Amino acid sequence: MIARTLLFSLLLPLSVLAQIQVFEMSGTTQTPVGSSLPFGTAAPGDTIEIQLRVHNAGGQSVPLEVSLSGDGAFAIQCIPAPYVPPLSESAFCVDFTPTAWGSYAASLQVNAIIILLTGNAVPAAALTLAGSTTPLVYGATIDFGSEVINQPKIQTFNLSNSSSSSLTVYSVTVSGAGFSGPTGASFPLAIGPGQQPTFQVTFTPQSGTPYQGTLTVDGRTFNLTGQGLDPPLPSASIVFASTVAASAQQDSISIPLASASQVEGNGTLTMAFQPSVAGVTDDAAIQFLSGPFRKASVSITIGATSALIGGQSSMAFQTGTTAGTITLTLTLENNEPQQTSLTIPDSPIILDTATAVGLLGSVNVAFSGFDNTYSASQLTFTFYDLKGNLIPQGAIDVDASTAFQQYFSTTQAGGSFGLLAEFPVTGDTTQIGSVTAKITNSIGATTTQQIPIAPPPAPPVPQI
Repeated sequence: MIARTLLFSLLLPLSVLAQIQVFEMSGTTQTPVGSSLPFGTAAPGDTIEIQLRVHNAGGQSVPLEVSLSGDGAFAIQCIPAPYVPPLSESAFCVDFTPTAWGSYAASLQVNAIIILLTGNAVPAAALTLAGSTTPLVYGATIDFGSEVINQPKIQTFNLSNSSSSSLTVYSVTVSGAGFSGPTGASFPLAIGPGQQPTFQVTFTPQSGTPYQGTLTVDGRTFNLTGQGLDPPLPSASIVFASTVAASAQQDSISIPLASASQVEGNGTLTMAFQPSVAGVTDDAAIQFLSGPFRKASVSITIGATSALIGGQSSMAFQTGTTAGTITLTLTLENNEPQQTSLTIPDSPIILDTATAVGLLGSVNVAFSGFDNTYSASQLTFTFYDLKGNLIPQGAIDVDASTAFQQYFSTTQAGGSFGLLAEFPVTGDTTQIGSVTAKITNSIGATTTQQIPIAPPPAPPVPQI
């Protein structure tokens, strides 16, 4: 009874082992392996690798033993798991790497299954990349790197014969979208001992995507890879319509491109202002005249030679009434930001309007303008009679520095201001014909022309 039990336990592994089968993998295709497995032909030093899978069609785990005997040109790689689970598989691979010309054979044993491995090695030219002395092995990958679409990138290859007799390379082909060649050599090509002829393969991507191809030299295949890149936006510049900088002006900006753009792109144009007046942080009047005050969208279309700013070919802006530096920053996709500046210099006070009116017992003088230095101080008024002669009282000086300082410290209008000066008059104000006003800041003095003194407004006519 014990002997039968032992016999049954010994026979059980044999029935389990009979349920395994070996398959060759090629991509996603599986082909059952028979009693022999040819590896084909390789050049000395090249490697041909075949992937194998052991299937277990039974309902129990199967111990797995894989061994190789015979020629050392064959080697087991990717060692399989020690067990194959029920209704599952275990993968491994075998490499064929001949070292010299001739025929090779070995025996692969998978549990009780024996498979004869065969392969041949023939004289062949070594393939190397230009500038390298290391031969490319069978199945090696040559990466062309990244290249802008429609721009060719050329890789040179060397074929060398280190043997003592001539070799012939019968065929070199290139396949795969984006790759072309060979150029620079015609095949069949006889290569004498020590010779190193060259040929070229070109990578020309048509889109910003990865590319794969194959280089085949007399049946030996090598992988080609590359990455297409969208072309960059052309370089752009910020151009002012006028570079004569001054306060209270309107200027405009355009963005020409160095060349017609091959792609669409977007970005932003921003404005910043750094006052040169101590204690002043900004001037809100310095802004674009349309859209957001200090930020504009920038767009570039295919074929365009200039960018659109806020949908327009140019963007107008105003320079405000404060001395300082206006800086424009252009930021485009995948480009380094670039800047350009316009410096508004300090200037004497600019007066926009000046009026005077004679009232009963007083003369009022009003004017408006701006002081981009915020330093207005001394006022001088000079009155003239109807004939243009200086009135005996002469010039009237007023120190208005404190009043201006208080005004500029609280205003939100930049350097703009309006001023009303009232002068009491004893006598007939109608005999005063005109007045001039001089106003001084840190840069210099500004004097108006003679301002006619208008008569007082007529009283309203009563309506009955």
